[in-house]
Amino acid sequence: MKKVFIISAILFGVTLLIWGVYNFAFKKSDSKTSVTNKTAQQTMQPPKAEPVVVVKKPEKITLVSKEPVFGAVADKKTEKVLYYSAVDGTVWQADSDGLNVIQIANKNLPGIVGAIWSPDRTRVLTNFNKDGSSIFFTYDNTKKVGTQLSGNLDTVVWDGLGSKIIYKYYDAKTKKRSLSIANPDGSNWQTLVGEIPFRRVLISPIPLTSSVSFWNAPSAAEESILQVVASTGGEVKSVFKGRFGGDYLWSPDGSQALVSSLSDKSGKIVMLGLVSLQGEYRDLGIPTIASKCVWSVDGKTIYCALPGGIPAGSVMPDDYQNKKFTTNDTFWKISTVTGTKERVVELTDINGVYDLTTPFLSSTENSLFFINRIDGKLYRVSL
Repeated sequence: MKKVFIISAILFGVTLLIWGVYNFAFKKSDSKTSVTNKTAQQTMQPPKAEPVVVVKKPEKITLVSKEPVFGAVADKKTEKVLYYSAVDGTVWQADSDGLNVIQIANKNLPGIVGAIWSPDRTRVLTNFNKDGSSIFFTYDNTKKVGTQLSGNLDTVVWDGLGSKIIYKYYDAKTKKRSLSIANPDGSNWQTLVGEIPFRRVLISPIPLTSSVSFWNAPSAAEESILQVVASTGGEVKSVFKGRFGGDYLWSPDGSQALVSSLSDKSGKIVMLGLVSLQGEYRDLGIPTIASKCVWSVDGKTIYCALPGGIPAGSVMPDDYQNKKFTTNDTFWKISTVTGTKERVVELTDINGVYDLTTPFLSSTENSLFFINRIDGKLYRVSL
């Protein structure tokens, strides 16, 4: 019996050992299989979709002012943009990129219709409409003093330094028009040209010279005559004539002027050209007017708007100046050396209708600013 018991115990122990080894081996295998299956399932799952990031293309033309403006200029010293509100005459300032617009003068100026800053931006000529007549003031921003100028003036500009004003004066008694220069407050005036035959005259100092240029306002029916006189008076010289409807814009060094004109009275398209102080003319073949252009500081490039949408049968430049229509402009960079031109804004990037007036460049020349004649607001073109 004892042997039987021992043999049974040994057989039972062997059975338990075999069962344990079997169970351990198969459980481990099942565990590996489970992990493998789980890994396979994870591998077979589709990857999560990455979020789509849409990068918005920066606008080439952006709005700067919320309301109509005039007298917009760049201040080279502060690299700011200054302008008057056409609604109430308050003065505003923006960065050279057109951002951070703030009000810098909150005094309302009823009746103000124009403003011309002196070259150093320390003074400003303002024009008010009172009962249909123009009244001019000069204001000294440093001294905070304003002075009303005498009557019978209809054209007033700063000289090249901003230390004097140059103006056309009409004598109601003699019926004569003359060109004069004076201190900003109108004192110590001196006649430069005793009699001007034209009723409407435009005046511009010639940069980096002591001379003043003037010409009859553009009209298709009138031969344009560009004349020059020293700022101290003396002989009046005729620089350029023979074309019609002429308007002029002097280069920064005063060596030449951009001129827009018609070749004859029957001309339909106003074209750009260049005229030197010696009267030498070179055609650029660009169909626009000088007032839609601005010079780069080196005098080698002009930025211009080329007008589109001019109604058939229009008399240029008269009908445009008389605001009988507005234009749909495109924007160009033109070399005055080679005459080549390129777009600064592609057609696909023009998302509105713009009639460019009073253009100017930022101090760094990376922005072109202009007032849109359609809505009177100030805009910026990224260059």
